[in-house]
Amino acid sequence: MICARLLLLGGLALAPAAEMPDAASAALLRAKAHFTDGAGYQSAFVQTYTPSGFASARREAGTVWIQAPQRLRFDYAPPESKVFTFDSGEGRFYSPQDRQLTVKKLTAEERVRLPLVFLSDPNELSTPYAIAVEPAADEATRLLLTPRAKRPELSWLRLTIGRDGSVSELSYEDEGGNRTEFRFEAWRREKPRPAEDFRVTGPRGTRTVED
Repeated sequence: MICARLLLLGGLALAPAAEMPDAASAALLRAKAHFTDGAGYQSAFVQTYTPSGFASARREAGTVWIQAPQRLRFDYAPPESKVFTFDSGEGRFYSPQDRQLTVKKLTAEERVRLPLVFLSDPNELSTPYAIAVEPAADEATRLLLTPRAKRPELSWLRLTIGRDGSVSELSYEDEGGNRTEFRFEAWRREKPRPAEDFRVTGPRGTRTVED
């Protein structure tokens, strides 16, 4: 049985179920306030994917747009241009090379891996995830989220939140050891984009696949 006091595991303070360290709650509240002020937020990003057992990683880059309540758009730069959008629980992936649009309702585990998790209420996150605070530089707060119940899609997820509430890192690993990392820089506050920008459709002739 997990006792009421914090347990020390690997040097990290893990809170009992439905609780979290005050520093974690404060950081998540900062991030939510920062990104839900009625504006849109744009940033350059670098994404790396490292398959389990491999030392080399696949690197991609582009721009990302976040807009409350739960809207997201990734525009990947050449050589493999593509667009991913998320809105109202639905993910859309458009590949110009394949002239194909894939549409999918995302599960809770898939949604938490998106750079929208920090728009959630901290209390909602503390129920499915144990949340720990790790050391971070530049007065940022680094959080480790571990599912309380075993999930093949997600072994752990990390977030780095700055003093101003901006997020510089989101990384996660699945049960198989495959790791994905996003780095964000130079967030800019912009005028909100229209809703249709978060539901990519592709040009005429695009084949649509329901996943």
